[in-house]
Amino acid sequence: MEINAYLDNNATTRPHREVIEAVRYYQETLFLNASSTAGELLGAARPLREARIAMLGLLGGEEDADQIVLTSGASEANSWVMFGALAPGSHGVISASEHSSILHAARSAQARGHHIDVLEVNEQGLIDGESLAAALRPETRLVSIHMANNETGAIQPLASLGVLVRELAPSALFHTDATQAVGRLAIDLSNAFEQVDLLSFSAHKFHGPKGIGGLFIRSGVAINALISGEQEKGLRGGTSNVPGAAGLAVAARLATAGLDQMAKVAQLRDQLEARLVALRPDAVVHSRDAPRLPNTSSISFPQLLADDATEQLALRGICIATGSACTAGATAPSHVLTAMGVSLDDARATLRFSLSIQTTQVEVDRTILALQPFLSSPA
Repeated sequence: MEINAYLDNNATTRPHREVIEAVRYYQETLFLNASSTAGELLGAARPLREARIAMLGLLGGEEDADQIVLTSGASEANSWVMFGALAPGSHGVISASEHSSILHAARSAQARGHHIDVLEVNEQGLIDGESLAAALRPETRLVSIHMANNETGAIQPLASLGVLVRELAPSALFHTDATQAVGRLAIDLSNAFEQVDLLSFSAHKFHGPKGIGGLFIRSGVAINALISGEQEKGLRGGTSNVPGAAGLAVAARLATAGLDQMAKVAQLRDQLEARLVALRPDAVVHSRDAPRLPNTSSISFPQLLADDATEQLALRGICIATGSACTAGATAPSHVLTAMGVSLDDARATLRFSLSIQTTQVEVDRTILALQPFLSSPA
């Protein structure tokens, strides 16, 4: 089926043509194992180094590409952090609006005897510094706060939260799931986010291939290995995903060059919101008064059957979402919205729109036109 409008970029993005070409070359032509003698001599390992360098440039990190450890994506990296950074019986802190990969890993950590405090968020989806300070202990080992939310786009005050972690729990590692922020926000790990020890990312969120991502581990930080083996400095063994790394390298370079285009994406997002609210003045834009990702809009339309609307639009080639793609199909309402105090009815009546630098005015127009029958004012 033809895709007529794609506004679900927080679920995944369309790979750039250059990314697809890079992946294809290392699938079809230079398909060698990077760890083999032939692979090393003929250049099959080159994309691994290039991916680390390109990602470090996108993240504004220091000049040490070995700080990037490649994984299958951010969910793997998030789980690794929860299992690899916590010592037996130690204390950790997360927020209630984290991605499900963090929440599930935290529950597993609790079952193994770790103590995990879950911070509430306010009505804008933000963490209050006072609540974090109250949760921190001298023995806290890990604090994991996402940089930006995948459903509402709310951006956490990560820099100030990191300062609190350093002051009140100096032995703790500070991790952020930056999956939705990378490629959409300027990230500077050398300055603004110098307190961040660990950072997760996925290539397919910034027009790279699926199945490749990684974990930034700041120099001097030690966590347990994820998989025993020689690859990735002994931290994540297994045959290297060379085609994925080749695509990641290209995507990271293009994302670095394209950050200045996000202002236009924000303008298109704001236009979309304004037109939808004009159709339904009773609509509620979540996290509207918080710093937000430039591409994301989460809107509740009272009495809308959001699941039905997204399914019917998908059959017409128009892709939007009701929440995180990782929880699509679940009967429970969004844990992010309920954590913000949104009622169950309104949570179930919420649509998420997520744009990208590839989104066009035509796609926005088509989406609004297709939604109009569903947004007629309730009786």
